[in-house]
Amino acid sequence: MHPRTEAGASRDAWPALALLSEPRRRAVYDFVATRDEPVSREEVSSGVPMTRPLAAFHLDKLAEAGLLDVTFSRPEHRSGPGAGRPSKRYAVSNREVDLSLPPRRYDVAGRVMARAIAESTTRRSQTAAQIAKRLARDEGREVGEQYVGSGRPSRKKTLAAVEEALASCGYEPAVTDETVQLRNCPFHSLRDAAPQLICELNESFVAGIIDGLEGARSVTAELCGRIDGNCCVVVRAE
Repeated sequence: MHPRTEAGASRDAWPALALLSEPRRRAVYDFVATRDEPVSREEVSSGVPMTRPLAAFHLDKLAEAGLLDVTFSRPEHRSGPGAGRPSKRYAVSNREVDLSLPPRRYDVAGRVMARAIAESTTRRSQTAAQIAKRLARDEGREVGEQYVGSGRPSRKKTLAAVEEALASCGYEPAVTDETVQLRNCPFHSLRDAAPQLICELNESFVAGIIDGLEGARSVTAELCGRIDGNCCVVVRAE
């Protein structure tokens, strides 16, 4: 069983994607998804395997994001006085979130392009491509806002936050010195059909993430061309 989402999924799917991008947490989710009945923390701890406190941590994080449903029950054949307290049990919820390997975000591109085409019929002063780039930046800004920390972040913390946000979107970022290389294009097939437009949308989307993180003073996104098949955008510290 794999989590999926429809093309018109709401933007609140981003935090769930970020949670599932962590390998151990994804392993916990996949273990629960393979079981026909709700499972306990102990079952996950021995099935993954990991310590019980760590299993509880990951399970509760997934439950908070709405990816798991929580119930309380006693083990079978135990009831009445002396049976002990009901234990917390977890099952996969009905919420659907899209994951693919390598990650793709065609829902974002489709939403941006559909809105751009619709707006271009009323905004004669702008082309659909210009509108699409603005909308892509708005989409990215909403993602970035979810990763804003408290206080004024340092350049190092800003880069770390950018890396985390980009990872949640499927860019597979890698930080080298003061540069973030993006090892995956979430819009890969679309890039083959319209390379210039998709690269510009990528740049706008990533720049929007930086805007949302309030990191534009210390970090920038720029087009660099395709590097060894990687994304055409690179993030640099100023």
